[in-house]
Amino acid sequence: MEEEKNIQFSVKRNFGKRIDEIWNDEKFNEIPTKKQGYAIQDTIQSDALMFIGINPSYDGNHGNSYYDNHQEEAKVHKYFRKFQDISQKIEIPWTHFDLLFVRETQQSEIEKMYSNKNGLDFIVKQLEISKEVIELAKPRVIIVNNTLARKYLGFEKDKDKNENIWMDFDFEFDPKIGTHIITKGKLKNTPVFFTSMLTGQRALDNGSYERLIWHIKFVLEKNFR
Repeated sequence: MEEEKNIQFSVKRNFGKRIDEIWNDEKFNEIPTKKQGYAIQDTIQSDALMFIGINPSYDGNHGNSYYDNHQEEAKVHKYFRKFQDISQKIEIPWTHFDLLFVRETQQSEIEKMYSNKNGLDFIVKQLEISKEVIELAKPRVIIVNNTLARKYLGFEKDKDKNENIWMDFDFEFDPKIGTHIITKGKLKNTPVFFTSMLTGQRALDNGSYERLIWHIKFVLEKNFR
């Protein structure tokens, strides 16, 4: 496994074989969403602002693919422009990663997989890889702008009842910086912002968006990590 600080690494090179093993596993053939293929951010920036989503949308085309976002390109996809804007205002590189690789526009279809034969295993195997990607990236700050992604990270878990464990990150609200931190493991003390969507109809209003930028700057200035 390749790991260096302040560089980029390739998801395809480090995890591609395992991802293909999921998609080639016949026990998942009855899951409709699998048939649409996967799409995955390939190049991940380490020591950056990491924006975490749930999964790529489906554009009607089947097949598997890797894609990249370029930090300064004017033609960056509109979904990522707010990420680019926050990065430029804070003057720290950004990166993005979806926890699931399935191509699906309707989030409700993701949760329908729970009732498919082997559907939960299909989700969990993707999340296991995603956890390793996030840990390898060692993000300076994590911004989660999807409620289902928050759940999969482990924010809603109840270990006593063995419920919603998923990726099993441990979070705690830290009043000194006014946001959550990861309390254990490889990303201990990493600040995490759970926020609303940054783009689309349910996106943060302008005031909340500016406060988010201020808050991220504030946490970074505390040199908390």
